[in-house]
Amino acid sequence: MEENEKMKIRLRPDSSLRAARIRIGRVPVLVLHPAGRPSIPISVLWIHGGGFITGMKEMVYMSRAADLVKKYGVTVYSPGYRLAWRKPYPAAVKDCYQVLKYMAGREETIMVGGESAGGGLAAAVCMMARDKGIHVSFQMPLYPMISNIDTESSKDNEGR
Repeated sequence: MEENEKMKIRLRPDSSLRAARIRIGRVPVLVLHPAGRPSIPISVLWIHGGGFITGMKEMVYMSRAADLVKKYGVTVYSPGYRLAWRKPYPAAVKDCYQVLKYMAGREETIMVGGESAGGGLAAAVCMMARDKGIHVSFQMPLYPMISNIDTESSKDNEGR
């Protein structure tokens, strides 16, 4: 059983979401569909944040991706990628790309997004997809964690 699934924390959807748990290769994935209506042919790979060392796929319930399911009827795939403290780079990128390949074989239109570390992984996965011939229609990295170098606006920013 994956470490995050051993945790007692369970984030749950509201009644407008239908969830399924699947495995794509070795990657556990939480798939969200709209409840009570069919999904449209657009899928979103949504990658959770957590600084590459924490977080879990269930964080999708409190993300922008859940709003996309409810408002527009898309299907969201949230991968439980391997965290860096257990398996260092490039394990997380490979896990997320494996889910994207699965989606590309099933769906017409694909969007990739994520928050923080998930935003950085989204950018990396989209570059891999471009290099390997998989078309991603839209990318939405929210406050992506993509560099370890301070900028003028980020240095001396140690507050809450």
